[in-house]
Amino acid sequence: MGKTKAIIFFLVAFLLLACTARQSNNKQLIWADSLMRSLPDSALSVLQNISTQEFTSPADSAYYALLLTQARDKNYVVQVDDSLIRYAVAHYDKIGNTRMQASAHYYWGCVYRDMNKQTEAFREYLIAAPLTKAVGEKRQLGLIYNNIGYIYYILNFKEKADSIYQLMENIAQDLKDMDLWAEALSRQGSIALMKGRDYFSVAERKLLDAFVVADRIENNEIKADISATLSRLYNQMDQGGKALYYGKLNLSLRRDTARAYRSFLILGDAYYKIGEYDSATFYLNKSLLSKDYGRRADAYMRLADIAMIQGNAALSMRLERYSSTYKDSLYQFRRNIVTDKIVEAETDARLMLHQLYYKGRLNIYLCVFIPVTIIIIMIVFLLYRKNKQYRGKNDLLQKNNQQLEKVNQDLSQHYACLQKEITQRDLEIENLRKELASCRIDEERREKIRVELDEMVLRRKALVKEAFLHSPLYAKMQAIIKDYLEPVGGIKKIIY
Repeated sequence: MGKTKAIIFFLVAFLLLACTARQSNNKQLIWADSLMRSLPDSALSVLQNISTQEFTSPADSAYYALLLTQARDKNYVVQVDDSLIRYAVAHYDKIGNTRMQASAHYYWGCVYRDMNKQTEAFREYLIAAPLTKAVGEKRQLGLIYNNIGYIYYILNFKEKADSIYQLMENIAQDLKDMDLWAEALSRQGSIALMKGRDYFSVAERKLLDAFVVADRIENNEIKADISATLSRLYNQMDQGGKALYYGKLNLSLRRDTARAYRSFLILGDAYYKIGEYDSATFYLNKSLLSKDYGRRADAYMRLADIAMIQGNAALSMRLERYSSTYKDSLYQFRRNIVTDKIVEAETDARLMLHQLYYKGRLNIYLCVFIPVTIIIIMIVFLLYRKNKQYRGKNDLLQKNNQQLEKVNQDLSQHYACLQKEITQRDLEIENLRKELASCRIDEERREKIRVELDEMVLRRKALVKEAFLHSPLYAKMQAIIKDYLEPVGGIKKIIY
């Protein structure tokens, strides 16, 4: 019985341990994780100095793969291989750890982004978003929304992008995260600008609010993007002076001013609006070095306008053809992405989330219901054994009671016979005493009767003793004495 309990307990403990072994306990990895938010460069240094041969479990390897990918991303290291994060994703999807799944899928999307695989990155972000929301990681959810919104934005899904950035703004306000807030406001302003003249006032308000927030936290990268959008906005609002101011500010805030092709295009457009065509031509030609089809198409169109204003119609027509060619290529490129890849990525993400959901449910069944089932079986088994033992004891007790009852009946019959014999002896003793008291018998006869009387008394005493030993009272006394002398665990039922 003890061995059975031990085996069942071991099985339940093993299942529970297997289900809860979700995270590595490697101290170096935990230390690196604690440094990730505030000191990502230190976290990367710690991870690079860890020997992977020290890992003793898949949990260690997966945790290391996720942290190293995360540290590289936070330190702006371009990653061109997804084998590391792919291992982490496979491990966490298998064990069903939602928190780690969310991070793994998000950083897989970041790696795809670095590899310029936008649709694959988009799919991973769509998978990571509901997982991250489920575990309450708001800042990571804000970053995921930023990436999803940006992809919708560049592919001209204005309404979807705007709704995503509104969610991102709510998260930023809850967390008081100024970086996310400035980014969300900036993107909403850009989308309002894309919607046309009726939304210019909304765009201006959003962008100026974003600029104030970015200036407060001294984030020059976001300020540069906001300045670029404000310059474009004021160009379309025919406010050339403001457009030129923000165009120059945009270029001055860029880290690499030699290859700031978007800034060159914006500044050239601003100079065009105020009629400084030489400066406009200079910056527009510099922007043509960009590999972006849309940027080239816009630059050629503006250069064609300048050529037409300056009276060179032939050059203007040639530049317009160049612009049209790049626009057609850009349209075909975007159309192929939208129809063949983006919709497919959304479908793949939904299917993957369904699979992860059902796999998670299966893990719950394995980790909860199986141990519970084993415990129930154990309880039923123990109750059955106990009931079986109780029935056996009950049958034995009943059999013993029947035997005792039979013995008591025999003793009662024997006791009745003894009582009858004692009564007969009492009569004989009485007769002998009477005869002894009579004066008619001689001395010799008297002595003989006295001897017989003494023998009769002795026999009566023996009969009385034997009767007492076989009486119910004596049996009760013996049972009480025996019960008193037995250990505490022993129980003797006394029959009255």
